[in-house]
Amino acid sequence: MQPGPAMGPVHYTPLLVAYVATATAAAVVLAGLLVRAPSDWATLAAGALATFFMSRFAVRSIPVNLVWSPSVFLNLGLSVVLGPAGAVAAAVAEAAGIGLRSRNGWFRTAFNFAMFMLADLAAWASFSGMVNLSAAPAVQVAGGLVAGIAQWAVNAALVVVIIKIANPAMQFSAIRGETLTGLPYSVGYGLAAFTFVVMHEEAGALGFSALLVPVILLQGFLIVFARRVHAYEEQRAAHQREREELLQKAVDASESERRRIARDLHDGVVQNLAGMAFSLMATATQLKERADLNGEADVLEVLERSAEETRLAMKDLRTLIIEIAPPTLRREGLHAALLEVLRTLKTAGTKTRLELPSNMRLRPDRASLIFRVAQEVLRNVAAHAEAKHVSVVLKEDGGKAVLRIADDGKGFSAEDVARRRAEGHVGTNAIVELAEEVGGSLDIDSTPGKGTRVTLVVPTE
Repeated sequence: MQPGPAMGPVHYTPLLVAYVATATAAAVVLAGLLVRAPSDWATLAAGALATFFMSRFAVRSIPVNLVWSPSVFLNLGLSVVLGPAGAVAAAVAEAAGIGLRSRNGWFRTAFNFAMFMLADLAAWASFSGMVNLSAAPAVQVAGGLVAGIAQWAVNAALVVVIIKIANPAMQFSAIRGETLTGLPYSVGYGLAAFTFVVMHEEAGALGFSALLVPVILLQGFLIVFARRVHAYEEQRAAHQREREELLQKAVDASESERRRIARDLHDGVVQNLAGMAFSLMATATQLKERADLNGEADVLEVLERSAEETRLAMKDLRTLIIEIAPPTLRREGLHAALLEVLRTLKTAGTKTRLELPSNMRLRPDRASLIFRVAQEVLRNVAAHAEAKHVSVVLKEDGGKAVLRIADDGKGFSAEDVARRRAEGHVGTNAIVELAEEVGGSLDIDSTPGKGTRVTLVVPTE
């Protein structure tokens, strides 16, 4: 597996530097006092190499960015078999492997060495103390258990202190929860650690190495499995990004087409109707100015009525143009566009309320979606609800925009919805689909006689 991302820079404080320096010095001094030439260089080399590669190629879990390696088991094995020399070799190998994998830097690597060194020495001392009491197998099992717990306790204590120094605001309960997750592994490793002693006594380096084979194979399988899962997750993420890009292009194309249609209607049909209305009114005016209509009164009435109907058609078309591509939304933003929609309700006597955060940042397509949903809902309120009060509230909650529209109108039932769908009204279905296409949701809660509440939730990005 590839090395993980480099960790952030260390914020060197006097207390942090003093703590790491003290722990490192204690580990070095103890190593100098206790380490003697190992009785079995082959076992030392095999254990140290296995520890290094296991810590270097740890299993990275998906999707949570955590790593796992049984190298702590080898730390215990080397410590209980070879004593302080094994503890030093295991600590150096573990710290070096983690340093290369995580690109920790010298400061963190020095602390890791001190932490593993002191923890491994505690494990060795605990195991030796138990075994010196008796060589019985049960005592060796108990010694391994005590060694595992001692190793975990020293490791956890050192980690808790450095986390608290580096981040004083962090709650102790959160730190304790993190460290306690390693206790079951240490207990299990400790129970099995005595097998290293038995195998080494029976078959030397070969017996010690034989215990490593199943552990190495297991970690190798997990690494391959994790890499395949990671590749699958990357492929799935790529497909998701491609889908989102296609959806965005579709939304952009839809908005562009709306603007083109609105522009063509305004520059073409509306202008033609305006010219026709002007021509009809001019002709009607000329007829009126004639003293004798000579039976052309009916023609005059038709012309005037046609001119009026043409003006009404122009008004309807301009309203449609604004609904297709509201210029206020592009020029002045969502707040002004919603105020413009609410103005129609206000003119009809409905009291309206609009609340939008002034600092809310929305992508243009999200603002357009929110506007179109509000527009469709408020159009239905104006046409059917007979509401006295309408409120439109937009808020941001955890990276999502939440639009709530509430009225105190007639409300409706499920039967009303089914009837309107049968009649060909698809407005509500359309806005539900719009919301779901961008990963959002639209909830409509209505009861006859108790008004309607519509809630739209869409990602802001």
